[in-house]
Amino acid sequence: MKFLTFSSLFLAIQLSPAASFTPGAPKGHTHPKPHSNTHSNPTIPSLSLLMTESNKSKFKIVKHPTSDCQAVVLEANVAQDGVNLYIGIDSSSYGHVSRPGNGGIRLLHYASPRDAIEDAVRLAKGMTRKHDMFRTGFSGAKVVVKADHPDLSAVERKQLMEDVAEALHAFEGGLYTGCDLNTGDGDMDHLVEATGEKFVLAGRNSRVDTNVATASSVIGSVLGVVEAMEGTRDLSSLTFTVQGCGKVGSTVAKELVRLGAKKVQTCDLFAAAAEIQGCDRIDDWTSTPCDFLVPCANSLAITEEVATNFPEGIRYCVGATN
Repeated sequence: MKFLTFSSLFLAIQLSPAASFTPGAPKGHTHPKPHSNTHSNPTIPSLSLLMTESNKSKFKIVKHPTSDCQAVVLEANVAQDGVNLYIGIDSSSYGHVSRPGNGGIRLLHYASPRDAIEDAVRLAKGMTRKHDMFRTGFSGAKVVVKADHPDLSAVERKQLMEDVAEALHAFEGGLYTGCDLNTGDGDMDHLVEATGEKFVLAGRNSRVDTNVATASSVIGSVLGVVEAMEGTRDLSSLTFTVQGCGKVGSTVAKELVRLGAKKVQTCDLFAAAAEIQGCDRIDDWTSTPCDFLVPCANSLAITEEVATNFPEGIRYCVGATN
């Protein structure tokens, strides 16, 4: 089985200098420029600087650096039951004096605190690789919110964003965040208000729909892979499976149909979401044959076991999932 993989989550608003700053930032407040590597930018504070007497009441270190993994995870205070707020910081952030951390806020029902902490580490390290690749001037970080209840509507969003804002203020400009899985514009509105319009990189008040921009990068990557491996951008002989039909995945599926794909199969935990005009809804993306797998749902869906049991014929994998 031959896989070409590419993650397309990181682009658009977080990379565009024109859209990287929170609209309406107060006069006199300057955000660090994503493409800048000057020493005037704030950095993620070292643990010794961050864990001051006043901040010791705000954070608890739940994952210390080790010889195998230098990443750090802090747990921040929250004001509601059933929620844990973790901040993953990639170790290389400490070695680059001009690099504040950046990574979005992921809200998910994790099976255990350990799963959430490990995801914070993995995602923060992934963000560093993305920032390094695009030379943004940031290093990797991630805000991971573990919800005890599978129904995320049980989370009081405004209060959660106020808790995130308190943590961001403690970093004093060393950490910037934005949307990620299960967080959106409404959350960012709460967060911008709670931070005083600081430390938020999101597509608020923008003419650019960040979900469409992400989907566009996936389509561009798909076309690039097809051209490189097949010698053409013609999709008429290829069957695609889009796994996850949220705002990004549904846009990808519609565009693949528009571009003339032989067949576009869609799959989602919520069957109604996979009902997309021109597409064939399937129940099990892990066992349904296709040429091209496009994962657009939660991270880590493609486990070793899943990949080992894929049907014959899957040649490529390009998607928006980390």
